[in-house]
Amino acid sequence: MFGFNKNRQVSYIDTHNAAVIRYRRACKAFIWVGVVNFVGLIIGIIQYYAQGSGEVIPFYYCFGICDFFFTWLASTTMPAVWFWLFVAFLTTATTAGAVLLGVFSSQGKKIILFSMIGVYSLDWIFVFLAFFLAGETEIGLMINAGIHVVASFFLIMAVYQYYNVLNIEKRFKNIPTVAEQKEREEREREEKENGTQS
Repeated sequence: MFGFNKNRQVSYIDTHNAAVIRYRRACKAFIWVGVVNFVGLIIGIIQYYAQGSGEVIPFYYCFGICDFFFTWLASTTMPAVWFWLFVAFLTTATTAGAVLLGVFSSQGKKIILFSMIGVYSLDWIFVFLAFFLAGETEIGLMINAGIHVVASFFLIMAVYQYYNVLNIEKRFKNIPTVAEQKEREEREREEKENGTQS
């Protein structure tokens, strides 16, 4: 009905490659988390200077750890120059870390994948610390938590696809390839011919 051939056997290569592509896409979504973190800094700076008041600094598009420290430090008497230097340093460091984790985990490195999940789980804690301890606004909590929910979905998908790739490899392990199947059929045919001749 939809142009699918029901009798067509899906090859190992097609199945495996499709799962690997999905895994890599899910991991690379973490690169976008890093990009949003950096863009969040730019948005925060623009909104801070546009409102002309130092009461609220909207850094809630950042990682939770950035949001926590930026919101907390904004309420202290820290000199503006040092504050913005710290903000720039921490944002750049966390963005670079997210991009590296996204790139290396997409190459199938299990330890990096689970490190990425551990780091982001810890960052979830800072989302709530920013609200309860540092004085982040309710809208900030909701936006930051929303971004974290989306990113967490992709991390869960990355883990699912990682194990899906391993399961596909196990499932097809004992199934002979097309070349092996042809070779076996050729050998059986030759044995039959040799048997009939003798």
